[in-house]
Amino acid sequence: MPSHSLSARTWRAALWTLSKASAVSVALVAGVSFFGAAPAHALDLTTLPAATATAGSCYLGCGHAAYDASNILDDDRGLSGNTGLNSWNSGFYGGWVQVDFGSAYVLDRIELYGGTNYYNPFSLSASVDGSSWTAIATGGYHFESQLSQPGLSGQKYGAVYDVSLSGGNALASGIEARYLRYTVGGGSPQWGHLFEVEAQGHLAAAPVPEPSGSLMAAAGLGVLGWLSRRRRAG
Repeated sequence: MPSHSLSARTWRAALWTLSKASAVSVALVAGVSFFGAAPAHALDLTTLPAATATAGSCYLGCGHAAYDASNILDDDRGLSGNTGLNSWNSGFYGGWVQVDFGSAYVLDRIELYGGTNYYNPFSLSASVDGSSWTAIATGGYHFESQLSQPGLSGQKYGAVYDVSLSGGNALASGIEARYLRYTVGGGSPQWGHLFEVEAQGHLAAAPVPEPSGSLMAAAGLGVLGWLSRRRRAG
């Protein structure tokens, strides 16, 4: 008469099969995560075709070539001189100018290029809808070696915030923004003035799916079926 008990070898084989099935299920979930998530590739957000700039005020009127908000996206940084045709100026001791990237991105780095001898105490705010704003940095223009390029008079003068930097250059990770606003508070020693803003960021990753309970259950049922067949065969 055949024995209906399972040998230690059979049980070891069953446990090995179950472990492999679990590993496969984890690999499948990981595969969905790997292939389904949006890769975090850095983008130059301020050079995107959809990027535009607007301001609360402009020295000679917004829309005029000189000191218009659009000048902060012209890739000049003041290299052609303080002409007014390559910078924004609020026309008073305060004001704001902002960039609309066209879509929301996670911010990685922000560079501000100011005019030498302009301090401009400012705050940076981010928004995904243009209505609700979150303050993400405060500071003032200064000589800044972390700037990627020289600006007015060949000087690196402005401010930098980056998720990979620390101290006064630190930028919190995970900040999502479609709009980035530069604001000079009232009482500034100079009129609001900005030559260039440059921002880098990436698309937010797609949510990672949780491990599937049904997938794990199917693996377990498969092992039980295998055990049952072994018992009948024995």
